[in-house]
Amino acid sequence: MSLESPALQCVTFRAGKRTGTVLHDVADVAGAAREPDHLLWLDLIAPSAADLEVLRTTFNLHPLAIEDAATAHERPKIESYPEFLFLIVHPLTWVDDRMIIHEMAIFAGKRFLITIRQNPAYGIEEIERRWTAHDGQLGEDPGYLLYALIDSVVDHYFAIGDRLEEWITELQTQLFSREDPRADKETLREIFELKNDVHHARRAVVPMRDVLQPLVRDEFDFFAGHEERYYRDVYDHAIRVMDQLDSARDLISSALEIHLSLVANRQNEISKQLAIIATIFLPLTYITGFFGQNFGWMVNSIVSPEIFWGLGVGSQLVGLAALLAYFKYKKWY
Repeated sequence: MSLESPALQCVTFRAGKRTGTVLHDVADVAGAAREPDHLLWLDLIAPSAADLEVLRTTFNLHPLAIEDAATAHERPKIESYPEFLFLIVHPLTWVDDRMIIHEMAIFAGKRFLITIRQNPAYGIEEIERRWTAHDGQLGEDPGYLLYALIDSVVDHYFAIGDRLEEWITELQTQLFSREDPRADKETLREIFELKNDVHHARRAVVPMRDVLQPLVRDEFDFFAGHEERYYRDVYDHAIRVMDQLDSARDLISSALEIHLSLVANRQNEISKQLAIIATIFLPLTYITGFFGQNFGWMVNSIVSPEIFWGLGVGSQLVGLAALLAYFKYKKWY
């Protein structure tokens, strides 16, 4: 099975090993489903209504479960039916530095497992490799194949969490090195994009706890094997990913607070500089305005360049020096 595979594939396993040929026609599935002592894995990508109807009649699937499998944007969940378990999971992948949220519906019966993927299709090659790598040690029970599938999905969550934490750490480092105010909008955009990615990742990961808990406790008593210990391991991994995403959410909130604080500090520095400039010109404007008045005494007294430079310009320089000395004393610059 591969990403470039047809929209439908059906393979059978015996003792954890693939047997026979790969079927690509939904009409041939009914015959494969009647094979004894075989575990059938049927995978479909965006199936048609006719394909889903064949599945319903062949495997006695409930119409409500078929409807949920055909409808995208379902919340991750697990439901128990007399003949099968029905699960919705949301695998996550990275494509061109963008997080892609997939949706996969899973029907797990006594001798079959059906996966229905929506476009863009989530790659399942690793799931088959994990299943066949055990060389039959996990047994022929479909519960082990379901474990391999969920385990692969949860392990990809770790990669998502690591990537998000790495980007958040890089962003926090860059916050203190970006001095160009024009980059503030770009920084804010990056922060909200990361915040949005963390939010969507948590929406995919957090419900996995509710999906795995019944399997860990073996509430359904559906599979013949003893898979609960394997599901317990996946459950622990899911909890660790949840903690990782919670930490990433706190980090991105901290990054937003740091960014807003830096912007506010930068604005305060600019306001302080402008206030100093305005304060410096205040006494200069007063002195200039005072000596610019047409009083008779001033007109008759300021009659030489020495008086003009000494009294007029000199008083301004003295006032300027006094202000700068005072600002320096107060450590305002």
